[in-house]
Amino acid sequence: MNIFKNKQTHEYKEKERYRLRRARIWGYKIGKKYAIGEKIAKANAWADGHRRKTAGILFSVNATIYVIGFLLCMSGNDSNSINDPMQDFAQVQPMFAQLHRIEDMKTVQKNTFVTLSNRAVRLKHEVDSLMAKPGKTHADSVLALEKYDELQTIMNK
Repeated sequence: MNIFKNKQTHEYKEKERYRLRRARIWGYKIGKKYAIGEKIAKANAWADGHRRKTAGILFSVNATIYVIGFLLCMSGNDSNSINDPMQDFAQVQPMFAQLHRIEDMKTVQKNTFVTLSNRAVRLKHEVDSLMAKPGKTHADSVLALEKYDELQTIMNK
C-alpha cells in the first residue's frame, strides 16, 4: 500500500511545479519592487566592514529579548499563587470521572450485546430443532412461532 500514491501522479506534479513557479515569480517581483537584493548586499558589505559593531548589535538585541522574556515570565507569578501546585489538576478530575462513566457504559452495552447475541443463537437452535422435529404438534408449532417472534425482536434491537 503506497500512501504517497496521489503525489506521484502527473497532475499532482504539474500542479506542484506551477505553484512553485508562481511563488518564484511573486518573490522575484517583490524583490525587484523593494530592491531587497541590493539592500541585503549592502547590509552584508557593511557587516563585513564593521564586525565588532555587528556582533554588539546582535548581542544587545538578543540580550534585550531574553531580559524582556524573563521579566514577562516572572511578572505573572506572585507569591500568593504558589500555594498548591496540584490545584490545576483538581479541575481535571471531573473529566476523568466522565471518561470512566463512558467506559462503564460501553462495558454495559458490550455485555448486553453479548447476552442478546447468545440468547439469539440459543433461540435459533431451539426454533431449528422444533422445526426439524418429525412429529410436530400444534403446541410445538405455536412454541416455534413464539420463539421465532422473540428472535425477530432481538434481531431488530
